[in-house]
Amino acid sequence: MVKTYLKTFARMFKRHLTRLVSVFLMVLISVGFSAGIGMATDKMRYAFDDLYRRDNVSDMILRGAADLTDEAETLRGMGYEVARGGFMEFDGEAPVRLYTYPAGERDLQNKFESIEKISMPQDAPAGSLPIAVERGTNQLKSYDCGEQIELDLGGIPFRFVVTEIVKNPLHLAVRDDPSTFETEDGDGYKPLGSIFYFEGDLPFPNNNLYISVPTLKHHSDLDVASALFDTGYEQKLKTEKQKIEKALEDDLSGETPLALLTLHENFTFESYFSYTEKVETIGYVLMVVFLLVTLLVVLSTMTRLLEEERAQIACLSTLGYSPMKTLSKYFLFAVVGTVIGAAGGYFAAIGLAYIVYVNFNWNYAMPPFPAHISIAFFMIVAAIILVCTLAATLIAGLKMTRQLPSMLLRPKSPKPGKKVILERIPLLWNRISFKYKSTLRNVLRFKTRFFMTVTAVMASTALVLAGLAVLDCCIFQNIGTIAMIVVAVVVLVFAALLNAVVIYTLTNINISERNRELATLMVLGYHEREISLYVYREIYITSAVGILFGLPFGALLCMFVFSLMAFGSLATISWYVWLVAPLMSLFFTFLVTLMLRRKVVKIDMNASLKAVE
Repeated sequence: MVKTYLKTFARMFKRHLTRLVSVFLMVLISVGFSAGIGMATDKMRYAFDDLYRRDNVSDMILRGAADLTDEAETLRGMGYEVARGGFMEFDGEAPVRLYTYPAGERDLQNKFESIEKISMPQDAPAGSLPIAVERGTNQLKSYDCGEQIELDLGGIPFRFVVTEIVKNPLHLAVRDDPSTFETEDGDGYKPLGSIFYFEGDLPFPNNNLYISVPTLKHHSDLDVASALFDTGYEQKLKTEKQKIEKALEDDLSGETPLALLTLHENFTFESYFSYTEKVETIGYVLMVVFLLVTLLVVLSTMTRLLEEERAQIACLSTLGYSPMKTLSKYFLFAVVGTVIGAAGGYFAAIGLAYIVYVNFNWNYAMPPFPAHISIAFFMIVAAIILVCTLAATLIAGLKMTRQLPSMLLRPKSPKPGKKVILERIPLLWNRISFKYKSTLRNVLRFKTRFFMTVTAVMASTALVLAGLAVLDCCIFQNIGTIAMIVVAVVVLVFAALLNAVVIYTLTNINISERNRELATLMVLGYHEREISLYVYREIYITSAVGILFGLPFGALLCMFVFSLMAFGSLATISWYVWLVAPLMSLFFTFLVTLMLRRKVVKIDMNASLKAVE
């Protein structure tokens, strides 16, 4: 008996292979997107947190107009790591910034990465001084080692020779890094054109103090994955800032007040973490919708599979198997589909995280892709899907095993015929041809099937609309960055894949459930084309209803995403987005009908003669 029972496992997997693949694809897409976005934000935070520690990035900068050497001694006495420096900017069409450092203090904090370095050329003009320059970017001018530069410092011309090209961790942005000079229209700040670094004495004061808080660099009570700008870091930084403000109270409120800046005032760090929060916001919001659609379709798949296995369940119950023993193979089916899908989703998530991370190089000089393991999102999403699937299988299965085997051996009683809502509107119903009346009755009589399909198509259409809307705002409304555009494309691709798999899975289940009905129509003389259209009409009507509901639901989703991300609005979405989103869903529906046509026309007509009436 045990051997026979084990054989049923293999037969069930073979018989329902298509459904197993559908479950696998649904879980893979949902886990791949949700975990991928989560992993991407974690990786980006890991990367900058490592950079923050490795290069000893300053937690605060004290900036004034005069020399701050005395203040530096005060802060060192309080236990802070302090490096002195000078800061000067020169206005122009492309403003120039010059940082200076006393000898030996340049690399105490914000350690530079040296890209290229040479000795002072022997043929350099007399009186020339060595200077380092920030590497060239889309924004900053490129210089070559050995190139000569002249700067007017306080009315005194100085000649410099570029001896080193460096990368400063405070200037990793490759575009939009602002100067302190406003544009002529006062609508923003001019972007920097060049950044120079000089180590030695020049005729202006050390008006910058770079302050590092050792307890923040070497903390053990903060979340390493998101130490920078997380709650723990912010609270500790706020406390340290208050201590410094109290110690320097007279200087901060004097005639030439000092400014105490944090990493929030640094463009690279503030903009970078702002974008990671936006990516995370997209992930959180759309993850919920992805999960709902996936759970809806997977639960529908498992519930309908149990319905088709009524006879098997009855036989096992008759042979004395307990309800849990009987349902164990269906649990196994659900676990296999979900676990394999989740495993595939994990690798898809890693690939997605890498794509998002690498594309941030369009805006920042990103550190190498961190090796830190980040599986929190993956474990949460996979666990939710698995638990919900097993719970639904258990509930539906126990309900079935409580019935008498004699009842389960009989086919499920057909749904009683009754008027659908459209039949109660004679003015409309009487004008509809017979074939469409038949289609509408089939669509509206089976309310659960209709609701499941409409809801799934509605949600997937809304996701496509949201992806298109964010992409439209990033590209055509000039909001966001290349990295955000990539994220929007990723959302769109995964939403489109989910849309296609949803329509295919639900349609395939619908056809499988109606083999006898369609075979009977064939016996009655329906041609292949008529049988196909008989099914297709129902598919298109149900999908069209889902798409119609998907547009307002998608609009609400867009509003929610825009409000959380603080950019874009429904009014700024281009008109064609509202047209493309439903057309994409209709296109996938059309593809599904083409893919399933063979299954419809190859139904065995003998099946109708074997039906138990």
